[in-house]
Amino acid sequence: MATWQADFRVLLPPQGLPVGYREVIARILPPGPSWDSQMEVWGTEDGDRIDVSTYEDGSVEVFARFDLRHSQPTHHEQFLAFVRGVDGRLHVADTKAEVTLTPEAFQRTLAESRAADFVRDPAAYLRRLKERPNRVPEEP
Repeated sequence: MATWQADFRVLLPPQGLPVGYREVIARILPPGPSWDSQMEVWGTEDGDRIDVSTYEDGSVEVFARFDLRHSQPTHHEQFLAFVRGVDGRLHVADTKAEVTLTPEAFQRTLAESRAADFVRDPAAYLRRLKERPNRVPEEP
């Protein structure tokens, strides 16, 4: 994770992802390279990205990162439509706070994220890190 990326986890229903999910995600972001055979990637490492990991036990995890240096609301809205379409729920990755699946709620969550804090003022963000060794700065 880059400091300028806000991270999210999609909680899937028991039936997991529907057939055709790859095509839906590919309409949001282009397929990208993966270093792990169990993980499919769309987007870029340092930009907007969606990962789908399938484990040996059959469980599936969907993880998304959004680059707040170059915010793309169209990606956000398409991603929210994807989550709604799979009957999923969305959580902020580091706090596990649930995000309402509306563009307004998602934009508010992005604006309140550590990534947004970093993008707004990288020097102040890094100063806070230096002042609190071994701790992530608290939300502003």
